[in-house]
Amino acid sequence: MTLRTLFNIILKILGIFFIKDFLSLIPQVISSLLFIINSETVGEGVAVLISVLLFLLLYGAISYYLIFKTDLIIDKLKLDKGFDSDTVSLNIHRSTVLSIAIIVIGGLLFIDEFPNFCQQLFSYFQQRQMNFGLNKPTISYVVISGIKVTIAFFLMSEQRLIVNVIERRRKKPDDVQD
Repeated sequence: MTLRTLFNIILKILGIFFIKDFLSLIPQVISSLLFIINSETVGEGVAVLISVLLFLLLYGAISYYLIFKTDLIIDKLKLDKGFDSDTVSLNIHRSTVLSIAIIVIGGLLFIDEFPNFCQQLFSYFQQRQMNFGLNKPTISYVVISGIKVTIAFFLMSEQRLIVNVIERRRKKPDDVQD
């Protein structure tokens, strides 16, 4: 394996980490939209929405470049220059490393978010029982946490599909056979 290929894999793994954060920001956009609808001052809601959308755009751009434009980043940062050897002795295929990284990221997200989901769900039902219909408790935190758990489950269960999308984009159009 060449150094360029190794850095290519490392950058793609970093890109997958950014996708995890990108997907975690999507529920916040939904929450911001709900905040605008329920807010008395529209200015605050719009400011929150704009800041979340800017972060979403930034994470999306970084993810795109780290996953699909790794050669450009390696060339610009000259990551493969200045080493004594051009090869590294690793006998693991690129798709295997990416699969492991996606499973680990999904697992970390699940481990991080599942207790939060249970706590939010318990809190929601507890508030609902205490209010006796007077004040309706908000379910948005439960939904946001549930979406994150679903994303984690999707990453772990459909890692092969995600790797295929990443690998398909890596190949040149004339290399793809129908």
